[in-house]
Amino acid sequence: MLIPLATARATATFVLTASALRFAADGLHSDFLRDTGHLYLGAATLPGVKRSGVWHVDQAQLDWALRELAAVAAAPGRLVPLKLSWTDLSRDERFNDDWRLAVQAEVLDRAARARRRTPAAELLDAGLAPAAQRVAVREVNRLLLGAVREPDGRDPLVVAGVVVMDVVRRRAGVWSIPERWADVLDRWRAEHLALLARAQRCAGCGTVADRAQQYEWRSSGADGWITQCPACAGGEHPLYGGSMRGVKYTSERRRSARADRYLCAVCGLRQAAVWDHCHEPGHDFVRGPACASCNQAENSRRGIWRTFWDNSPAVRHLLECPSCRTATTLPIRHLSALATARLRATARHGRCAAEPSAILEPLPEGGFLARLECAAHPGREVRWEETVGAETVSGWVAGLVAEHA
Repeated sequence: MLIPLATARATATFVLTASALRFAADGLHSDFLRDTGHLYLGAATLPGVKRSGVWHVDQAQLDWALRELAAVAAAPGRLVPLKLSWTDLSRDERFNDDWRLAVQAEVLDRAARARRRTPAAELLDAGLAPAAQRVAVREVNRLLLGAVREPDGRDPLVVAGVVVMDVVRRRAGVWSIPERWADVLDRWRAEHLALLARAQRCAGCGTVADRAQQYEWRSSGADGWITQCPACAGGEHPLYGGSMRGVKYTSERRRSARADRYLCAVCGLRQAAVWDHCHEPGHDFVRGPACASCNQAENSRRGIWRTFWDNSPAVRHLLECPSCRTATTLPIRHLSALATARLRATARHGRCAAEPSAILEPLPEGGFLARLECAAHPGREVRWEETVGAETVSGWVAGLVAEHA
C-alpha cells in the first residue's frame, strides 16, 4: 500500500528513537528524489511514486527499512577499523557518494573549527604506513592552517538517515565504527552508485550524462522524475506557443491543462512540470510551463534568475504576465536584481571607475534606497546612498519590454 511522504515521516519519527537516527525522517522528503528517484533509510531504497501530484512510498518497504535500522541501532556489533585512506582529502563530487571520504572531511572540519590547533598525528590512524603518513601529515597541516576557525553551527553529517559521527569512535588511535553500521553504510553506497548510474542514462536514446549534465537532464512530470537529454526532451515535448497567455492561474482552464506536455519555457532543456504564474498582488496570470528546477530557482532568485536580464527566455517568461507588461513592473525580487545591476554598471563616486556593491531597500512610494560601497580604496571606507525613483525603475523595465516585444 502506498502512503504519502508526510505519513512516512511521522512513522519514521515514532519508530526510530536512537540518537544516531534522529535525522532519519528528515530524508523522507521529495526534494531528495531528484538524483535517483529513490529515498534512503540505511541500506534500504524506497522508490518515490507520484500520484495526483503527491509523492508516496510503499508502506511494506518502509516498515522493513525501519525494522532493520532499529535492529542495527539496538545491536550494532563490535568495533572495526574504518580504514580511512587519508590519501585524498579534496572535496570533489565523490564526497557525496563515499561516506568514508565524508568522515575524513568531517574530522578535518571539526579539527579546523576547534579552539586549539590539533596536531595532524592526532587525527590520523595509528599504524598508517610511514610513506602515506608523511603525505597525509603535510596535507592535513596545510588544510588546517588555511581553515577558518569558527564555532561549529552546521548540521551533522547524515548519510542514509544515519548521523555518522554518532556511531564513529576513536579506539586505540584508530577511527572505528560498529561493524553492522559499516555494513549498512557500505550497502547504501553500493545501491546508491548503481541507482545513480541508472539515472545518468537518457530514457530515450541511452546517452550517459556526466554528473553536471545529469542534474540538467532530470525533469519532473506528472509521473515522477525522468532523465532525458535535451535532444530527446525537445523531440518528445513541443515548445510552448503562448496558449495560456492572459489566463489566470486560479481558472478552470489552467487546472484542466497539463504543463508537462511542453518543454520548460525558461531553460528549454527539460520537460515542464508546472504552470508558473506571477505572484504579484492582483496579477496571478499564468506565465508559462516551467520545469521544477526553474520554478524553484525563480522563487529564490537563484541560477539564471540572478542575472535574468542577460537571458532572453527568462526575461520573456517574466513578461508573459500582462499586468507586469502594462504596469512596466516585475516581481519585487526581480526589480531589486535589475536595479542592483543597473546601479553597479553606472553608479560611481568621483572619478573612480570601480564597480561598487549595492544593497537596496524598497521605498513605500516605489523605487529603492540604494546603499553603495566601493572596495577599491584600501584603508578607507567609501560609502554613499542614492535614491532610485519608481519612474526610473519603470523605465528600465520598459526597456526590457521593448527589447523583448
